[in-house]
Amino acid sequence: MSPTDAQSWMAVANKRGTDAQAIYKERPNSIGSVYMAGYAIECSLKALLQNRGIPFPTHGSDGHNLRSLWKTSGFKLSDLNDSNGNKTFFIKQWDTKLRYESDLADLDLKMNDDNLDLGDLIKGAMELTGWIQTRVRPTRRQRRIK
Repeated sequence: MSPTDAQSWMAVANKRGTDAQAIYKERPNSIGSVYMAGYAIECSLKALLQNRGIPFPTHGSDGHNLRSLWKTSGFKLSDLNDSNGNKTFFIKQWDTKLRYESDLADLDLKMNDDNLDLGDLIKGAMELTGWIQTRVRPTRRQRRIK
């Protein structure tokens, strides 16, 4: 079952971020860490859209399209301020098809003619997740309830 409010989406995003970091710590060459990190970004974007009352797909390939969710959120790639490409990779290249990759060599870790480091990608994803989540503000109703 999908989360139904922004706080629930952020909770899932934070769990996927923790999963990504744990996988990377245990197996530093695992594509699984990048896969989970992408879901942390996806759920953070959905938290933002949910909070703003903007509809978004929750299933199928459209529901996992980070570039589309990014654009729907009103962001531009230039908002990333990402000179090394560690955040841009997720918006431009991350895809659920990563689940079928078995080796780091299968993953094209190139952006702007620079090779990306897996650890830096995870760090970039966590920074991006945090950046998105800082833009999710409680609604007035949510503030009154607390």
